Amino acid sequence: MYFWSIFIFGLFLLSLLCYLRRKYSYWLLRSVEQLKPNFLLGHIANLQSLNHKQFMQEVYNTFRGKEKLIGVYVFTKPVAVILDLDLVKAVLINDFSNFSSRMLYKNEKDILSQHLFNVEAELWRPLRQKFSPTFTSGKIKFMFPTVRKLCQDFVLSVERGLEKSDLLNVHHFNSLFTVDAIGTCFFGIECNSLRNPEAEFLKLSSRIFSRTNFNVRWHLFKQTYVGLMKFIGFKRFPQFVEDFFRITVCEGFKARKRQEILRNDFVDILIELKKSRDLNLSYDKISAQLFIFFTAGFETSSTSMSYALYELAKYPDIQNKLRQDIWEVLQQHNNELSYEALMDMEYLDCVLTETLRMYPPLPFLQRVSLNDYQTPDSEIVIEKNTEVFIPAHAIHYDPDIYPNPKLFRPERFLRRELFKRHPQTFLGFGDGPRNCIALRFGRMITKLGLIALLRNFQFSQSSEDSGDIEFSNHSMVLVPKGGVYLKVEKIEIEK
Repeated sequence: MYFWSIFIFGLFLLSLLCYLRRKYSYWLLRSVEQLKPNFLLGHIANLQSLNHKQFMQEVYNTFRGKEKLIGVYVFTKPVAVILDLDLVKAVLINDFSNFSSRMLYKNEKDILSQHLFNVEAELWRPLRQKFSPTFTSGKIKFMFPTVRKLCQDFVLSVERGLEKSDLLNVHHFNSLFTVDAIGTCFFGIECNSLRNPEAEFLKLSSRIFSRTNFNVRWHLFKQTYVGLMKFIGFKRFPQFVEDFFRITVCEGFKARKRQEILRNDFVDILIELKKSRDLNLSYDKISAQLFIFFTAGFETSSTSMSYALYELAKYPDIQNKLRQDIWEVLQQHNNELSYEALMDMEYLDCVLTETLRMYPPLPFLQRVSLNDYQTPDSEIVIEKNTEVFIPAHAIHYDPDIYPNPKLFRPERFLRRELFKRHPQTFLGFGDGPRNCIALRFGRMITKLGLIALLRNFQFSQSSEDSGDIEFSNHSMVLVPKGGVYLKVEKIEIEK
């Protein structure tokens, strides 16, 4: 009996090794370079101990300038990593029809997974077409006065914080401002987070994003083995999050119908979509759209402001230059912060773009090949259903593209400099038809928030500051670990 147990176990082990050897030879058999994978985990063995900045950096640095693409393994699944910028452009733009989907976890029973970022091309196209009018320049200009008004509460909130200490977690205050801006503009809800720390939307966002048990490998496992996740009925978020957005949708729709309210905002777009027979959108799918716009907008905008302030505190000359530029533009517009004045602030735009270069929200972009794809000027074929990663963070830190990439230098993005680089060297908002749909709105609230703060406060690093900012290892999005603490000093606003 003992002999047969050993024999069966040995046979199982041998079969497993043969299976893994065959799996991990996928790219070699197709004459594609690859790094040596780890047993069972492939190339994500050290992922949980690494942060957003380090992920895939080794792969990119090893093969940069040598290969157009290389192969990696997420567990046992082969993934193509695109290194060549022309091939990046082909995947995101020129041949988008073949790469219009993302192989992300979604499940009809997991209501909040059925959102615009996740869904396949068949549903994504009509949804994107319907949502796009919400984020035109005209609609952003319409929302502008609402966000500008919130800036007054933003400044008062920071001033109340200064009554207790001059060392503030600026990320906390940025989060309050962002929650209020998104709640008001998207949902027509006065969140009052800046005035009331117990506000419902703020508590919800805190509970969603304070998941310290988040595991990156588990996140990738869900995406890799979608069938298994569906079988066991896995849900990404707890029931209270799902219930909150369901109630928000149902009550919001009823209130507007009852009171005949028309705000020309995101909720009105959703009401019209609900009436469309072609899309057949249920309240659950509409809840998912509200959810993704809230969560994506909240985290990316608040962190972008925090990282910008961190870099401006490190480089006071740049901070003073930006403050002076803001003042000069306002002088040209009768000292009024109008939408046109905001559009004229080129240096502010450079500061924000440089911030997103150094701190892109996502480490890599994901696509999947819908058919066998012959890569241009190459013998390599990306086979049907193969997932593709585009290492945005690694590209942003390529010294051949951005000399001294760790140095914060907003002048890289002056208009005269942009034409000197390949258009796909900046991927802070993705690129192509499936880029960030709300990028105009995100930039608008981030810039308005920075203007309000810089006109009223001076930011500097504390004497205890250790240097580089720390990042959480428990998120697929680049978020600061423990907040961003800066010394804040009230200054006299210019007249």
